[in-house]
Amino acid sequence: MSTTLEVVQQAYRFAKDGDRRRLRELIADDATWQPAREGTWNPCRDGDMVMKTLLWRAGGANRLRPGETIELGDRVVIQLKGRRLERLGAKGLIPKLFQVVEVREGKIARMQDYPQREAANAAVGLKT
Repeated sequence: MSTTLEVVQQAYRFAKDGDRRRLRELIADDATWQPAREGTWNPCRDGDMVMKTLLWRAGGANRLRPGETIELGDRVVIQLKGRRLERLGAKGLIPKLFQVVEVREGKIARMQDYPQREAANAAVGLKT
């Protein structure tokens, strides 16, 4: 059985490689993804939308990948690395983007982006 972090790392690897079939197997049908900024990006409301967004973000255009991580049972907080983070809601002189990913029964169930580490940590109950 894979850990939460392993599932997330596999998903980003499959997305980077463009392996749609294997990526989709790691995403729950009812999965959701909330953007860092409301109104700029539409939220993903099902597994197919999450897959397409992950493929686009991890692919050649943005090359997003997990960086520093904190695993918390069924959730993981990730500092994303890649290009053009500011387009995805990152903030700061050196733009940073954080993500909380929830895994349920070995599949990604929920993803949410945050422009600041403090907001992502607060979402999972961590004090900074």
